[in-house]
Amino acid sequence: MKSRHPIFIPIAIGAMAIAFTVTILVAWALIFTQFYIVSSKPAVGQDLGVGYWMILSIGCLFLLLIVVAIVLFLVSNIRQSNYVHKQNAFIDSVTHELKSPLASLRIGLETLERHQLDPQMKGRFIGMMKKDVDRLKALIDHVLEAGRLEHERRALNSSATDLRGLIDSCAAQIRYRYDLDETQLVTTLSAEENRSVLIDPVALETVLLNLLDNGVKYSGDRIDVHLDATAEAETLTIAIRDQGLGIPKQQLKKVFERFFRVEREGEANKVRGTGLGLYVVSLLVKRMEGRIQVHSEGESKGTLVTIELPLRWCEATEAESTGKDEGHGATGETVPARG
Repeated sequence: MKSRHPIFIPIAIGAMAIAFTVTILVAWALIFTQFYIVSSKPAVGQDLGVGYWMILSIGCLFLLLIVVAIVLFLVSNIRQSNYVHKQNAFIDSVTHELKSPLASLRIGLETLERHQLDPQMKGRFIGMMKKDVDRLKALIDHVLEAGRLEHERRALNSSATDLRGLIDSCAAQIRYRYDLDETQLVTTLSAEENRSVLIDPVALETVLLNLLDNGVKYSGDRIDVHLDATAEAETLTIAIRDQGLGIPKQQLKKVFERFFRVEREGEANKVRGTGLGLYVVSLLVKRMEGRIQVHSEGESKGTLVTIELPLRWCEATEAESTGKDEGHGATGETVPARG
């Protein structure tokens, strides 16, 4: 509740200012009318004249403009307060996300430096450190990508892409990141034809990695994430479902906002994040001329994210030539992660 106080104060001040201005408006109209009647002394039933109505209208207009200005200032102030609050939460989250892997890396390095470990244990520590480095890289790339998408109009670089290879690569990266087995993160692809598609593989990989990472991170104790992709006719449909923490229905419309994080109670609120994942995903989906929807029945009822993208199938010759020229996933190779 403490975070609400900075917003409550301008709301209260603005409401008081509006009420005071409306009171002045009514009082001015009554006082002016009385003064005009006394000064002009019109006969009973006589019209007060054009001059009275013009002055009264102009005065009311100016006072109404003041009310509008106060309302606009109040709305701007509230938005700014919310944005500052989100930025502070973002900084806190990023600071924590940076400290944890850095501390783990330092402990690992100190252990390797001070102790003579057997090859198996040494390999285990090196593997843990690699995961921490990957985690740091993913976080930094995540923040940089959000900045680039907001300030730059990155051109899409479509190329012949092996959908199955790209999906399997993304799933493998997430399984490695969180030590999952194939039953915890399941992927399926249904396609009318076994051909490559013409799409931006880097943008699509960023979208899939972000959504799969969210699905696992917000699954709670039970990790059960399914990615179902369907490529048919001219549409690629991707549905990612988890059985985790879910999203309150009143917050569903805000999940694509920059820095927005779902407000949760208790232990669920301890899940860390930057508030940029779905923001980046929504921008990339829009640039690929697709659409994205998030559905949840509420807290602890899981989340379903559905993406629809325009799909263009590649002919065999086109796939071969494009794959040789650009080399973006045409053979199912892993594309470097950017999310």
